[in-house]
Amino acid sequence: MEDPTPTFTITLLFILLSLVLVALNGFFVAAEFAIVKVRRTRLKELEGQGVAAARISILMVDELDEYLSATQLGITLVSLGLGWVGEESFYNLFVLLLPDLVKANPIQFHGVTLGISFFIITLLHVVLGELVPKSMAIQRAEQVTLVISKPLSYFYKVARPLIWIFTSLANKILRLLGFHKLEEEALSEEELKMVLQDSHDEGIISKSEAEIINQAFTFSDKRARDIMIPEHQVQFLSLERNLEENLEVAQRRMYTRFPIVQNSFQNIIGVVHMKDALLAMLDDSSNQAFVGTARETLYVDASMKQDKIMKLLNEKRSHLAIVKDSKTNANIGLVALEDILEELVGEIIDEHGN
Repeated sequence: MEDPTPTFTITLLFILLSLVLVALNGFFVAAEFAIVKVRRTRLKELEGQGVAAARISILMVDELDEYLSATQLGITLVSLGLGWVGEESFYNLFVLLLPDLVKANPIQFHGVTLGISFFIITLLHVVLGELVPKSMAIQRAEQVTLVISKPLSYFYKVARPLIWIFTSLANKILRLLGFHKLEEEALSEEELKMVLQDSHDEGIISKSEAEIINQAFTFSDKRARDIMIPEHQVQFLSLERNLEENLEVAQRRMYTRFPIVQNSFQNIIGVVHMKDALLAMLDDSSNQAFVGTARETLYVDASMKQDKIMKLLNEKRSHLAIVKDSKTNANIGLVALEDILEELVGEIIDEHGN
């Protein structure tokens, strides 16, 4: 009667196949964790740098459910194959290596070696096929995603009919249980701040960058009344003063721009750029140099948010705006583009210490 035990060569080939299946299981496990962990924004950055695999990776992240189904299908098929091939292969190896023990006590030998074979396959499967690739994917999600992107996309295309069937069945069962697919929610402000803090702690962004981004969260909350220079602190030029007195004000404050008024701050003629005024004084050394070069005054309501003020200033190509009280229609302060920028970057001190 022919011996049913496989030859040594065939047994080694099946053991090699078992190791290949363990590696394949590791591939699908790594792919599963990597595409969940990787950041889409980073992949977009890599795509912009010309990394070809980044484009495929972005597609996988955008169709996450489909590709996760592909990895799950791969893990299931490989695990079934490993269970079918692996345990028996190692058992046959023991039979070939220890023939005397088989003949001495075949029943006991079968039970012990089958248990050892099961332990070896489980060890390989869990450690090399699960834990190691999972840790690699979590720690190096970006690199792993780029490496697995092409082979996983090929597997997805081949297995797509099966994936569609399984996914459709799963979705129907979920609907019967009362679960419905929801769009992924955007991060809240608090979650973004936590991400920002983590990025700073890990050295990805500097302290100053973190502070500027943090300031941006409250940037649109502040209004003109919150950031304006109040009326009693506004430095302005006046037609009630002579030229020398106005120049003294300009020299003392060293500002580039000043409102020019008649009688009081409630009657503003315009905004003077000192460079224009000084050039005009070459021909006219009087207050007319200020009046002639004054630009149109821009007014904003005290309740206007500062992000809208900044947009308006940019549109009008202006650096100053007068703040009005909507109830009394009185001029109550002045807001400068610099004041708005300081809300983002902190206090700006010029070469004159202002």
